[in-house]
Amino acid sequence: MPSEKTKKLLEGLGKITDSAPRVHDEEKVNSYTNRFYTDISSPIHTLPKRYNKSKKRKDEDGGEYIMIDRIYGSIFKGASRLLQADGTVYKGKLYPKRRLLQSKDPITKDKKNFYSPCLVTADGRWFDNSGMPIEAPEKLEPEKVKTAEEIEADTRDKLQRESQMLSNLK
Repeated sequence: MPSEKTKKLLEGLGKITDSAPRVHDEEKVNSYTNRFYTDISSPIHTLPKRYNKSKKRKDEDGGEYIMIDRIYGSIFKGASRLLQADGTVYKGKLYPKRRLLQSKDPITKDKKNFYSPCLVTADGRWFDNSGMPIEAPEKLEPEKVKTAEEIEADTRDKLQRESQMLSNLK
């Protein structure tokens, strides 16, 4: 039979988990750079249609804006992050794509095609190379499809690397 002192210790141990911090909500960030001012009509960038019904807010100076999703880059490959309109960070993967654009020389009127990098989320939100949301492009770079020989070579290389790692462990 446990002593009175042991009973008190066990009771105290049970209460430790009661006072432990609960799984807290994700930190929300209210970034000024996620504001898109609607009272300034800009021909430079138009937002996707999904933002048409966004809640309009007023800033300290009376300017009207909506909150948008925005991608922030990094100097490291694949380290870009998406700060969503509600202030949370997107946890899914961002997939790099390239869209085909056309530029027109203002003097010679020559048209040139070029690819512009963009990112897409798993749920289908598209962003240009400045991190601003865009409509899904119509002209994309074709997906690279691996041939059977390339798949076989990749598998062979992977098996060779694994066997080399295992031999290094011995």
